[in-house]
Amino acid sequence: MTPRPVLFTALLFRAMAALSLFVALLAGGGSAQAADEPRLALVIVNGAYQSFDKLASTYADGDKIATALSATGFVDARGEGPVEVRRDLSREAMLAAIADFRAKLTAAGPKAFGMLYFSGHGAALGSYGDVMLLPVDAGRDVTAETATLTRAALTRNLLGSGAKTMLIVLDMCRNVLAAPPPSLAQMIADQTGVETSAVGELAGSKGLRRMVRAPAAAIRPDQGYLVAFSTSADQFAFDDGIFSKVLAEEIRRPQQNIADALKRVSDRVALSSGKNFQKPTFDYGLQGAPPCFISCDRAANDRFYDCANCPWMRAIPAGTTPFGSPASEPGRGSDEPVQADVRIERPFAIGVYEVTIAEWNGCVRDNACAKLGNWAKENPNPLIPATDISYEDAQAFLAWLTVKSGRTYRLPTEAEWEYASRGGAPTAFPWGDDIAPSQANYDHTARYRGSDTAPYRGYPESVNAYPANALGLNQMQGNVWEWTSGCTDQSCRMRVIRGGSFESAPDALRSANRFTVPPTKRRQDAGLRVVRDLDPDEIFAAS
Repeated sequence: MTPRPVLFTALLFRAMAALSLFVALLAGGGSAQAADEPRLALVIVNGAYQSFDKLASTYADGDKIATALSATGFVDARGEGPVEVRRDLSREAMLAAIADFRAKLTAAGPKAFGMLYFSGHGAALGSYGDVMLLPVDAGRDVTAETATLTRAALTRNLLGSGAKTMLIVLDMCRNVLAAPPPSLAQMIADQTGVETSAVGELAGSKGLRRMVRAPAAAIRPDQGYLVAFSTSADQFAFDDGIFSKVLAEEIRRPQQNIADALKRVSDRVALSSGKNFQKPTFDYGLQGAPPCFISCDRAANDRFYDCANCPWMRAIPAGTTPFGSPASEPGRGSDEPVQADVRIERPFAIGVYEVTIAEWNGCVRDNACAKLGNWAKENPNPLIPATDISYEDAQAFLAWLTVKSGRTYRLPTEAEWEYASRGGAPTAFPWGDDIAPSQANYDHTARYRGSDTAPYRGYPESVNAYPANALGLNQMQGNVWEWTSGCTDQSCRMRVIRGGSFESAPDALRSANRFTVPPTKRRQDAGLRVVRDLDPDEIFAAS
């Protein structure tokens, strides 16, 4: 496979360089197959361009999406029959098809679910975060006036139909920002207090968020939106059909809402793209429970995320946890408090996994985080945890994530970390007082209370490689040490890490164990797990 070439000074990429999805979602959820919920879809694929490279693969992509939509209850934009693919439309034909689609959605009523899929060339509009949809008769001197529509105008137009749910998929390119807007680094500093810089994906996504929110008059108060891209801003999409294949499969998957389906697309594409690594990204603002392509029955609501490159989070209720260790616990350190119950007064959300290389590299691409060494260079697996991270590095990532998501991210306190680790268990480990090599990634040659041994692995594994604990969190024990906000004294000259690592003896994995490190120290076996507070009106309740 070869990467697709850049057209006219990075303003135009080969089609599929980015997948943009706009979801206007109403509160309500429930089954997405309700009898009174008309579903209409318009699929447009442009490949036979007159002035730009022809796009042969786009037709197969459109066919996959049309087939998947037909199988989940969508009818064609004309109002009847299976979803059809409109091919190689001129500007006039595209405008007519979109206008007719809007009219059909309006006629279908306020419960209608509409989806538009466009695959073809796109051109960026400077650094404003918007792009033009190009018809096949577009020339190289194309402007916003001679293109079909910008995506902001298209979103505004179709949301104005009054449809309950409007999903727009733009399988096309977007501009790579060469430098940040002057206020972007200041925005991060103002919001988080951390001095950094950011370009590309961050600037693009926040601009898009403002673009989509702008046409408020066309959006009912109970609607929301989702914006997504098949790759990060500085990556090529390879012409192998992986995006449309995965998206079509997730459209057919029951018991997950639309937002979760798109997150799965992002994760699966990142994992499947191998050496041609691509990480789909998106941003959204949803009000209420998103609908599903098929049934929403048993769709999980306690696991969520705030943006495409944000970590999966799990809501943890307020409660009481054992904190510290009994004096009789083997391996107990002198800095561990005697075990007693501690009350966590507020619910919070914590990462299901340690922050991965893929998630960290989103921050690197925005020039807001340092590049990773060691395992990131040696292992192409994007799901291994990010390591070689100091406390200060972690703060830079959290500042970036805060601006990226619009939510305030932080490190867990020691009490929160231990609460999440134990899941209520007073024992040395979440599963009991003994440990086995099958339960965590640590130095398997070492023993704890006569435990079994195994060959030394000596490297971090995928963040989902071992079973989750009672709270549904993976690898709170082992794999990599995790930074907390804890200090050893008021000066905070030493910071506390928890959980042990692949290099640790098993006693380091005890829930009460503490290890101190200077905040500037980068360890090859240290990473992080993020936390944020839950607002009272969070749609994913901690209960």
